[in-house]
Amino acid sequence: MASKKLVNQSGLTLTVLLITRVGSDPNQSGPIVAAALPPGGRQTVEYGNPQNPFLNGLVTSSSSDGAFSNGSQIVTTRGSSWDNVLNTHDTLTFSGAGGLNVVGSNT
Repeated sequence: MASKKLVNQSGLTLTVLLITRVGSDPNQSGPIVAAALPPGGRQTVEYGNPQNPFLNGLVTSSSSDGAFSNGSQIVTTRGSSWDNVLNTHDTLTFSGAGGLNVVGSNT
């Protein structure tokens, strides 16, 4: 199984949907894996399998004081900057309004 460490620096509780990929080409998304991250939370989430270790995108949502925020980013081209954020890093850090700013890093 593949895994990502998710870090929430947004200040809000986040729901993150990891959209997996079937194979290496981003034209076919696979199963979706959900994670809930409290403010300041860290969680390692497992997804995929040895044949399908890639992510194809993320959906991030949060709510606070009666307002709801939702955003998604999907890979359309293999090797793009977003593909590299998702698939060449072991940690994804969420910050900014609604956790919509996502940065990849390796620990």
